[in-house]
Parts: sequence; C-alpha cells; structure tokens
Amino acid sequence: MLDNLELIGTGFTVVLMVLAALWGMSALVGRAFTRAAAAPKPAVGPPAPAPAPVVAPGVPPHHLVAIAAAVAETLGAGVRITRVAAPGHKVEGWPMEGRIETFTAHRIRTDWGPTRPTLGGETPDILRGHQP
Repeated sequence: MLDNLELIGTGFTVVLMVLAALWGMSALVGRAFTRAAAAPKPAVGPPAPAPAPVVAPGVPPHHLVAIAAAVAETLGAGVRITRVAAPGHKVEGWPMEGRIETFTAHRIRTDWGPTRPTLGGETPDILRGHQP
C-alpha cells in the first residue's frame, strides 16, 4: 500500500516539474518576442504616401481598414495592398448533410435486439413501446 502511494507521489511530482519547466520556457519565449516587437525599428526613409485603397464591391470599408492595419502590423509599413477579395466557395451541401446525419442518428435500430433487460423472462417489443 505504501509502495503505491510512493509511486503515485513520485509520478505527480515529476508531472508538476515538467509542467513548470514547460511554463517557464513558454514565458521566456514570450518575453523574447515581446522585447523584439518593442525594439525601435530603424527608419528607412520618408514614409511613402498612402495609395488610394482599391474598393472591392461587397467589402465594407471598415473591413478594408482592419485588413490594412493587420497587414501593416504584420509585414511593415512598406507593403501595399492591391486587391482584397473573398474566396469563392459554395456551402449548399453542408447543411443538408448535417440534417441527414442528425436524422439518421435518431432512427430505431431493430437489428440490435432488446434495448432493455428482459422483464419476467419475456423480451420486450421495442417497436410498440411499453405495454402494461
């Protein structure tokens, strides 16, 4: 009995130490990325004038602003967005496939045999429901 408790305690301690080590490494990597992002970036010349945005039909202007801000933050200020478009895709079959899957899951499976224990030695008929 005490041998089992010793094994459990050792295993629990090892797991906690490994988790603490993983947490510490993740914190160090996160700190390195935070410092790299906060470091001042050298200026490469005067800022280029912002080109007129290409407005695609159907893309709201506030979405274009969010996309431009994300690109500028990720790739830098010297990147120019030339086109914004949503990928063409059809989802017509997916809702029907989900309905088919749901409704086929609710059918009565008669080939499984009785779904309840036998009552008084008699197998209940699951298709007609409970009869007193």
